[in-house]
Amino acid sequence: MMNADQLADFVTDFEEAGQLVRISAPVQSELEIAAITDHLIKSNQDGNAPALLFDNVAGHKIPVLTNLYGSLPRLLQILRTDSLDAIADRVAGLLSPDLPEGWLDSLRMVPQFSQLLNIKPRIVKTASCQQVVKLGRDVNLNEFPLLKCWPDEAYPTITAAQIVTFDPETNARSINNRPIQVISDQQLAIRWSQHDAGYQLLQKYQARAQQMPVAIVLGGDPVGLYSACAPLPTPTDPYAFTGFLRNRALELVKARTIELDVPAQAEIVMEGFIDTTAEPLEVGLVANPTGYYSAVETVLPLHLSAVTHRANPIWPALIPAAPPAEQGVFSQATERIFLPLLKLMIPELIDVHFPPSGAGRYLMFVSIQKSYPQQARRVVNALWSLHSLLSLKMIVVLDDDANVHDEQDVWYRVSTNLNPGRDLISSEGPGDIYDHSATVQGIGHKLGLDATRKSTAEGHPREWPDALKMPPEIQQRLKSRLDELGLS
Repeated sequence: MMNADQLADFVTDFEEAGQLVRISAPVQSELEIAAITDHLIKSNQDGNAPALLFDNVAGHKIPVLTNLYGSLPRLLQILRTDSLDAIADRVAGLLSPDLPEGWLDSLRMVPQFSQLLNIKPRIVKTASCQQVVKLGRDVNLNEFPLLKCWPDEAYPTITAAQIVTFDPETNARSINNRPIQVISDQQLAIRWSQHDAGYQLLQKYQARAQQMPVAIVLGGDPVGLYSACAPLPTPTDPYAFTGFLRNRALELVKARTIELDVPAQAEIVMEGFIDTTAEPLEVGLVANPTGYYSAVETVLPLHLSAVTHRANPIWPALIPAAPPAEQGVFSQATERIFLPLLKLMIPELIDVHFPPSGAGRYLMFVSIQKSYPQQARRVVNALWSLHSLLSLKMIVVLDDDANVHDEQDVWYRVSTNLNPGRDLISSEGPGDIYDHSATVQGIGHKLGLDATRKSTAEGHPREWPDALKMPPEIQQRLKSRLDELGLS
């Protein structure tokens, strides 16, 4: 597995390990595949639902793969590690040789993260993703098993793609993952939000009245999709980060009709241009990862100039759904892997957690080493200032002895330590484009909850009581007597 390059390798290994179920009964690409996958995930309370390979999709020869990332053991294999903390230690090791002396020095190190990775992708001349090449009028997306996941979606949607483009000023590569609606057999609509790097690059191309080249990449080494979703600091190359996770460079090949490099081992690559001088099209509802639909929008369509693929490709899909859902495992990985970078910017951080109930984006639990009054407020405002945490609506700040991964402990401390008249921190600013509760789309109200112990300097006139805690020697004696007491 450690030397795997392609999606089929992971499918084979996971099937042999009993972590993937092959479904050969006939299924429909409209609603049925999504319904089966969502049911399986929500009925497995242990969070270890298997991946599913549907190899008999009605009207298509190409199989569909879902829930590949839907369990932590599989994600660890994809990330080539035994634990997420091991990757976090590697990230911290990149930064440790030249530890900054002060906060400003720490901030200066963040943009250097891409150079520190030091495993840049390499270009190859031939690639399996171009075994079949279709150009111009030969492009026909209807040959693929396009999924419609939820009944009110206006179009079938591509959900597990790496969207690749580049900055026309710096040539820096940009990769992210967003819903892509299939509006015709040769046209796509990328549902970027106004805060996405892809959308901001589109504005640059519009200002220049230039066509924007875009590649839609499906499959390949599955770690590539995680990198596309990861909150990497600007201007980190996601494919360099992929190489860092793989411990070897990712191979890229030149696209056939646009000036972009794409993963050589991809399953399917769609190439095309966005005409920035054209009239935008109105596109209807699309399902998003919060478990709700996104509103009708106007977008500039992507016109396809080529589609290349393997001789026998697999169509990967992420099913958007309310938690628990497949992408929730991405949040587990992100909170551990990127904790060293957060600590670099906010040194008092001890730990962070995105609970599943926050859809992996709206709610964050934070523990800090508190050493001065109002420190929790500084931490909350520092977190809100980070572009990668733009979607956060609520941040709960706890003392260093709290377990942020234990939701019962978190809310116990909120209910006992928080005074609503004093400890609520509110703000307003750019928010998540998916947040349907916001009065104005993309502008959100935010709430911080300071559930730390308070001092007189923070307006608490009384002595803060000690929590009930059994002495360590009694706890140790109890453990040694469990068998004797019949309680083991």
